[in-house]
Amino acid sequence: MRSVVACCFVAILTGAACSDGGESALPEPSVDGGVEAASAADAAPPSKVDAGADAAPKGCGEYAAATRMTCSKDGSARGKCVGGAPQIEPCPRGCLREKAPADDVCMGTTTPFSCTGSYGTAKAEDGDYYLTAFGCWVDAKSVVHTDPGDNCIPACLAEAQKTGLCKAMTGPQCEESVNWFVADSGRFGCLAHLRVENPKNGKKVVVIALDAGPACFVENAAKKAVLDASGRVNDYLFGTQNGYSDKALVHVIEVDPSTPPGPA
Repeated sequence: MRSVVACCFVAILTGAACSDGGESALPEPSVDGGVEAASAADAAPPSKVDAGADAAPKGCGEYAAATRMTCSKDGSARGKCVGGAPQIEPCPRGCLREKAPADDVCMGTTTPFSCTGSYGTAKAEDGDYYLTAFGCWVDAKSVVHTDPGDNCIPACLAEAQKTGLCKAMTGPQCEESVNWFVADSGRFGCLAHLRVENPKNGKKVVVIALDAGPACFVENAAKKAVLDASGRVNDYLFGTQNGYSDKALVHVIEVDPSTPPGPA
């Protein structure tokens, strides 16, 4: 391939034809100081030179550094890189992120429930939660709403300030600025990004874990894991503010931190 390219390059400079005559790197000069012309049948078109073997090799994409089964960025599959090739398994209900070195797993349809501490720390294996409302938020008409039962100082405020998400803001200012937020940092970690879906109407929203909670006594009363979310999230997904007794079912999938918050 390289000898043909060199030949063609010289041919272009001299105005002669190009030969693909195997190992020869350069054509021999003729008696009259020109370059020997090759037959038209031996000429190699430039398009042939660039095709096939020169194509970029395949890689593992987002799984390039994954040595264990790892959730995709959008949470729809899991995969890892083996010998330079990706091994990918789709997760119809979404992928559940586990702590390394355990493999991330595809969500099932059932989950055990237990909440014995101050608030929940175990993720629902089926990804299903009841949605409840809390915090300070701003509605679609830019009206600010407060919460008489909450001080609107999120548990993740210091981290949100440090990363620049809520730089130099107070707790209420941070919640109103982020607006699309949830608690449950005990399960997912501070500033985790989650895609929350109302399975009845198909509406989805990406939120940021900004606070801890809800309390275990709330989840024990509901007998199910609960996702405490801003009023804006409740409004968007259900058109109302929910309590645990409303059993407002949502499905939750963790997504890449680069995913912007808001309707998805």
